[in-house]
Amino acid sequence: MHRRALAGAAGLLLVLLAAGCAKKQEQAAVPAAPPTVTITATDFAFSAPDTIPAGVVNVRLVNNGPSLHHVQFMRLGAGKTMADLMASLRNPGPPPSWITPVPGPNPPAPGASAELVVDLAAGNYAIACFVPDEKGVPHVAKGMIRPLVVAPASGPAAAEPVADVQVDLADYSFTLSKDLTAGPHTVRIVNAGSQPHEMFVARLDSGATAEQMVHYVETGMHGRPPALPLGGASGMVPGAHAVLSMDFRPGDYALVCFLPDARDGRDHALHGMVKQIHVL
Repeated sequence: MHRRALAGAAGLLLVLLAAGCAKKQEQAAVPAAPPTVTITATDFAFSAPDTIPAGVVNVRLVNNGPSLHHVQFMRLGAGKTMADLMASLRNPGPPPSWITPVPGPNPPAPGASAELVVDLAAGNYAIACFVPDEKGVPHVAKGMIRPLVVAPASGPAAAEPVADVQVDLADYSFTLSKDLTAGPHTVRIVNAGSQPHEMFVARLDSGATAEQMVHYVETGMHGRPPALPLGGASGMVPGAHAVLSMDFRPGDYALVCFLPDARDGRDHALHGMVKQIHVL
């Protein structure tokens, strides 16, 4: 009996150890959630970490305004510095090829925040705000830019949230994979166009239209806007994507791209890249 009891205890121990190993393997197989990087915007500066890990991250923009601000990441080519970037920004025309725009959160309302999940490759970046003031001067010209180092990550790779809706950005349209309903959605935003695009999201006031929101921005953003800015994704190159999680309330929304066109310099919104959607 004594030997049988010992054998039984040993067998039970092996079963427990095997179960523990299986549980650890199962936990290891579950991708890590994206870490959150918080960037705080004021008039006219960013507060942000100097270094963040590469990979999938959730970027949270806190707008302490009172102006609208967004986050536009710019990845610098090998050997290029912030001095090179600042010199290039003083030149009119499209940016040089060694600057790659990477999306960040588009403007939330002053006092609010917006989030966006992006995949950042290791390298040297700048964080900038290109939202213009009432005179058309972009905030970056007022010093709203700072360097950022994205360092190689050492921990487990994070995974993007699984999207239930996709929005394709094209020249010059927004196409949703299905209609949005009231409630939380995870939206995969893909630039399927031939040039950089963005997606600015705003909930329209009762009776207001997406075209009125465009007119408000194009005429200098004087007074109260006809919509509540909610965020979105700033400029991204063709083929790039980002993931937006947002709780949509019933009502009308505007999706707009305000990036300048590569051919004539006019904002894409003026080429018709504006979509009004109704959420039930």
